[in-house]
Amino acid sequence: MLFKTKGELGMICVRDRAIKTIASHVACSCYGVIGLANKGIKKSFLSATDALEDAIKVTYSNGLIIDIHIYVSYGMNIQTISQNILETLTYTLNDSFGLKVNKVNVHVDGIRMDK
Repeated sequence: MLFKTKGELGMICVRDRAIKTIASHVACSCYGVIGLANKGIKKSFLSATDALEDAIKVTYSNGLIIDIHIYVSYGMNIQTISQNILETLTYTLNDSFGLKVNKVNVHVDGIRMDK
């Protein structure tokens, strides 16, 4: 899917793959996030690109709607982690591409002990 927005210098076209990559980096860089969640044990053996497709969904309805599935570290405040991902991702996509983000849904699929 291709998302288009008009910027100061002209039209900006961004593929959903680029948005997923940015969302992945933003989420994984947030304190308390262990990583992206895969659905099912079979999927955990897939390549990083397949895992990205499985963990992050991007749709458009009057703005971007992003669903991201993560694992968090045990003992961390899930609400704070989710809020951090939401704010950082919204700012990054708006600042970098001028894309309007309507909603970021953070799904915590599991809690793991930090190694």
